[in-house]
Amino acid sequence: MTCPVPADGLGAYLLGALDPAERRQLDRHLAECPECAAELDELRGLPALLDRVDPDDLRPVPVAPSADLFERMSAAAGTTGRHRRRALGLVAAAVLVLGGVGAGVATWAGAPGEQTVSAVEGPVEVRITATPAEDGVELHVAVAGMRPGELCQLVAVDESGGRHPAGQWPVSADGDGEWVGWADVDAGALAGVAVLGDGGRELARLRF
Repeated sequence: MTCPVPADGLGAYLLGALDPAERRQLDRHLAECPECAAELDELRGLPALLDRVDPDDLRPVPVAPSADLFERMSAAAGTTGRHRRRALGLVAAAVLVLGGVGAGVATWAGAPGEQTVSAVEGPVEVRITATPAEDGVELHVAVAGMRPGELCQLVAVDESGGRHPAGQWPVSADGDGEWVGWADVDAGALAGVAVLGDGGRELARLRF
């Protein structure tokens, strides 16, 4: 089973950006999750490396670092294989924190046709990877910071503004979760994804 803790949560932990309650919660999780603890150890080199990042690599929201920024960071941290996608989210969180952004979006290109976008809106953290799929687009979503047990809904938005349901799931008692949704939108025509909570309230909107 894939751990539901988003990589950007580990990034915020490494950078000291969590409030005391959030840090205690993650400390408890790390004590019980060898996978996250090992991943955190592998990525501890990122904060020091970020001190050497060229300011020109940073952009206002939405964040779009240069193409080689992630490669330099991942190489220094030794991230390969299964850690790559979660490291993308961690670096996105690091860029947001260092840039002084309280709410924002970071976009990263992955495999051909694949895009990963992270957003932080108040207490809510979202990471979505859009992958071309048969007759539509597959959306891998990880959320944290929602209300315990709240219903998380995804709505894909196409270039013409059309809205397409992409799945809904209840989050855990800790307000987090990780799932895979699907929408009948061509990946090339995907303009954004709205993340909704109970009552249809919009928690975040991520642009692709």
